[in-house]
Amino acid sequence: MRAKYKRTLFFIGVLIVMCGFVGVAYLFYDKVLSPETDVVVVEELSVNFIDGFKVNREGAFNFSVTNNGDKDIYYEIRYNELLGYQDNIKYSLVSQDASINISNATIDKDNNNLAVGILIPSRATQSFTFNVSGNTIASFNIEIRKVMDTDKYFYTTILSNNKVKKSSVTKVGEEIAETDEGLIEDIDDLGLTYYFRGNVQNNYVKIAESLWRIIRINGDGTVKLVLDENVSELANYHSDIENFESLKDASISTYLANYYESNLTEYDDYIINYKYCIETESISNTNEKLYNGYTRLVTNKIPTFNCLGSLHSSKIGLLTADEVIYAGANFEKENKSYYLYNSKIENVWWTSSLAKASATVFYPFSVNSNGKVEYATSGMLYRNLRPTINLIRKTVVSGNGTKDNPYEIKI
Repeated sequence: MRAKYKRTLFFIGVLIVMCGFVGVAYLFYDKVLSPETDVVVVEELSVNFIDGFKVNREGAFNFSVTNNGDKDIYYEIRYNELLGYQDNIKYSLVSQDASINISNATIDKDNNNLAVGILIPSRATQSFTFNVSGNTIASFNIEIRKVMDTDKYFYTTILSNNKVKKSSVTKVGEEIAETDEGLIEDIDDLGLTYYFRGNVQNNYVKIAESLWRIIRINGDGTVKLVLDENVSELANYHSDIENFESLKDASISTYLANYYESNLTEYDDYIINYKYCIETESISNTNEKLYNGYTRLVTNKIPTFNCLGSLHSSKIGLLTADEVIYAGANFEKENKSYYLYNSKIENVWWTSSLAKASATVFYPFSVNSNGKVEYATSGMLYRNLRPTINLIRKTVVSGNGTKDNPYEIKI
């Protein structure tokens, strides 16, 4: 009996040990193969970080944002608590629900915004995939933040005063826009952008006694403006045929800097140091070099708000040819009805985009006096300038954007 009793106890002990091992193994399995899920509540927003909110490796991090409130909300996606920063950490941020498709962007240690101005309707859920590459030592947290007092910010004022459309009435790049097509949603390097197209009458801004026109809300919530008229001095695009691709050293940059110093320093706190795009990629044949802008815009008629060249940081710059085409122009027809046309501008004015070049001459894209985009004006000639600036995201304005009551910055 005692032997049988001992065998029974031994068997029970073995079972207990085995159960312990199974339990520990299950916990380990669940911890490794089932990533930690973090749920964070931000005001009316519930954020489900499916793969956790800490980014410390390469790969995909999925999360969703749900608006539990009764009103539509704007929010932004940021990173914080960055440790071990390294250059060239690339990321993409994609959401079909929020119409966001950011790709090949770089983590910027001086700007922790990943996407701003995201509108989420009441009771809606938006799912995201945040993909990181090139990260070996850095770690940071993903943060969702509700934008407070959004009605005060310039970009949300513009959104509130306009009905946003998903697509334009006329085909961008192929057709001109002669009627007021309003504010239209698209994508740029930073996220959602909203651009004006056609005969728009409510995108006026008054700065330093001059009228400007709103081109678009950039993907980071800043607002891009262009001077409604031209500056008084004529300028050549570049005086050096060997280095005309360098926007930093271009003649136009000197003229623009002088204009800024004379007219805009009072507003310096509201004008962001922005990255302006210039074409640098090209293909060559026997006689000339064609830049990507020429192939993209003239041949294929597919403009983009994404920069496919190099970036030049400045407080002041010029429009790209793509932005002019989005506004309502093309290469085939004049257009005296879209908002960039001004009868007081009697000469050609430069864009920042290069079209083509040979050994002795180069041709930036320009806009002639009847509103048509051109690509056959030598960059060595003296033509008009229409400066472009970008206002910081937290700019607050008065007015309603009409010519009689333009938006004005509240200093």
